[in-house]
Amino acid sequence: MKNISLLESNRVLTALLGYGFMLALTIVSINFWDRPIADAMHAHGYSGTLLKLLSQIPTVLEVIAAIFIIGVLIKRSRERFSSLIINLIATIVLASLLRVSAKMAFGRTWPETWVNDNPSWINDGVEAFHPFAQGVAYNSFPSGHALFTFSLATVLWYHFPRLRPVWLACMLGVFIGQLGQNYHFLGDLLAGATLGTLIAHMVILVSNKARQHFHSQKHKQA
Repeated sequence: MKNISLLESNRVLTALLGYGFMLALTIVSINFWDRPIADAMHAHGYSGTLLKLLSQIPTVLEVIAAIFIIGVLIKRSRERFSSLIINLIATIVLASLLRVSAKMAFGRTWPETWVNDNPSWINDGVEAFHPFAQGVAYNSFPSGHALFTFSLATVLWYHFPRLRPVWLACMLGVFIGQLGQNYHFLGDLLAGATLGTLIAHMVILVSNKARQHFHSQKHKQA
């Protein structure tokens, strides 16, 4: 029992250190790396079908998630993947809520001008946070693409660990695609990745605790 408690404490400490490191990395990126990287991406004009496909990785993961969720209509699938389906639904709901609220709360401008002459670093030399500013012109931080990719890939990794190279490729791919197209600052992607992973970890943790409690109560009643 003491060994289990020690193991859990070590896991919590490792997680805290990991998230602390990602937070520090995001802050450093915002202050020192984001603008030079955006300038470099714009100057080199990276583009192409591959980068565009990589930037849309969240769509692929959302389709995979949708297939499993729709599978709830099939009894065999429902029994086999019930835990995964619950985790995916909870993750998608939380990721959607956090994506909208965080973008609104931080109000960061974009690297490039995309729509309605939005102020940007490349066109206007503007890179700033405007908390609770209205409109898509201030929706750069955090990256919703990174948030959804990392949250869904983390859940799928947990349930299908043998496919971890695939999930890792998705995580790396969304960074390459979004940076290569200059859709986001690096700091946006780091923040999105951190929040997405945190959401998935919390969903998995709560789900496992709830399942253990349910089985414990069921065992007592028996």
